[in-house]
Parts: sequence; C-alpha cells; structure tokens
Amino acid sequence: MNSLLVIENKLCKKSIYKLCKDKNCEIIILQDNLDQVLNEKKRNLDKIVLITENILARNSNNYKCIKNFIKNKKIFFAEVSYRKSKISKNKAFSDALVSGAGINTESILEKIINF
Repeated sequence: MNSLLVIENKLCKKSIYKLCKDKNCEIIILQDNLDQVLNEKKRNLDKIVLITENILARNSNNYKCIKNFIKNKKIFFAEVSYRKSKISKNKAFSDALVSGAGINTESILEKIINF
C-alpha cells in the first residue's frame, strides 16, 4: 500500500519517521504550496493521513488542496489531531477523523497505515 503522511512541521518526531520508514510511507510537511507538492506525486496513493495539532478548518487552503486532490480518486483520507479541537459542523471530506489523540497518536497512525 502507498501511504502519504501530510504533517505539521512542529509535530515531526523520530518515532513517526521510523514508523513511515518501516511501513514504506512518504512524508510531506504541511506548507503553503501543498497543491503543487501533491500534484507532483507520481506514484498512486491508497491513503493520505493528515496529522496536525488541531483539526483543520474546512475552509482552510490546505484542507481544500487535499480535498481537491482526492476528489474522484479512490484514496482513503484520515485526519488525526494531537489536541482536542472544535470540529466544524460542515461535513468532513475525510473517511476517518481522530481528534485529541495525544500520546496515542503514533499507535493510531500505525493502525491507520496497516488498515
């Protein structure tokens, strides 16, 4: 399976990098030109996991970029946040949403990748 982790820079940890190396995942850092970075991906993706400190707002540019990239493709999309956050009442585009994972983030991430 080809998985892509989109992660906030401040949440990058050695344990996440090790997990991705073991599971053959690719990591990109959440940044302003995310749409360009996603469109440059040549290999087919099965999963995209968005890891942030708080769940992104549905109208944020990064969320919209991921949503547009996934649209009409059979890609599993999961959102994971370290901290509990207020979740918008707008319908999420993701297949799974985990808010407030905290110290369990790495184990949840591993389960999502193995899914």
